[in-house]
Amino acid sequence: MVIALDAMGGDFAPLVPIKAAIKAKQSGVDVILVGNEKSITKHLLKEGVSTTMFKVVNADEVISMQEVIGAKTLKKNSSLRVCYELKKKGAASAVVSAGHSGAMLALGKMILKTINLIDRPCIGALMPSKKGHVLLADAGANIDCSADNLFQFGILAKIYLECVHNVNDPKLGLLNIGKEKSKGPAAIRDAYSLFEKSDINFLGNIEGKEFFLGDHDIVICDGFAGNILLKSTQGAEAFISYLVKEQIGKSWLNKLGALLLSGMFKGIKDHTNYAKYGGAPLLGLNGVAMVCHGNSNVEAIFSAIKIADWSIKNDFIKRIIEGLDFHYK
Repeated sequence: MVIALDAMGGDFAPLVPIKAAIKAKQSGVDVILVGNEKSITKHLLKEGVSTTMFKVVNADEVISMQEVIGAKTLKKNSSLRVCYELKKKGAASAVVSAGHSGAMLALGKMILKTINLIDRPCIGALMPSKKGHVLLADAGANIDCSADNLFQFGILAKIYLECVHNVNDPKLGLLNIGKEKSKGPAAIRDAYSLFEKSDINFLGNIEGKEFFLGDHDIVICDGFAGNILLKSTQGAEAFISYLVKEQIGKSWLNKLGALLLSGMFKGIKDHTNYAKYGGAPLLGLNGVAMVCHGNSNVEAIFSAIKIADWSIKNDFIKRIIEGLDFHYK
């Protein structure tokens, strides 16, 4: 089992991906580092690691976060594309990258294709909730979705939680502007009917204000709404953190209180720390591929590598295929 890691992907590449690879190697997971060989070698030596510890595959090009995805930007010698080619050839078992998520989706569909019966892959992002975590799908891959797309996302998310995170019969909700079945655009209303007729544990529509209550294990929506929800949550978390720090600094009594409550603050930070959830899988792709946030730290990329490794060892793609056959028979 070898993971192809895009060493040039992310805001802090190649140092952070390399450090994550070292940590993965120490935990027993083999990693191929893909990217500029000279730069990778230099950073390995700086970390006091022998260059023989990793196989390094050279890729001189990088798909930057600012690039608009098209035929010209999906560069043949980009680190991300080379990762996928290694997976296609069987030289790697999975792909992990903190690079351009749009490129990761486009290249994944082009090189690995989608699983039979799946029209579009979706990003399944784990987020914290009052009762543990909730899986948001789609978190940004598909802007416009049909009812069939949304239903497929639900099947994929269900199998992922059951297979990788051991959630038995996960409870699923459909993100909407109201609880009523008649609310929302046609695609959501039609998707409601599809879920209602299936054997999925469907709880109906869920409003945004209920997302973090923990009553749902999965929340389904199109990538437009999902990405707004995801990024709004990140912004709200940063804003609340700013307000707390501002209030603490206003008096010595507030500072004393903050000191006494430091354990509580640490617990909140640990529960909402995105790094422990690792990357988000591209569900529906015919192969394991993990998308990490662009500003991922070492722990986040390491977690993504571990989830990818676990998914391979537990025949995740095979289980998705079996699950799809069951739901569509």
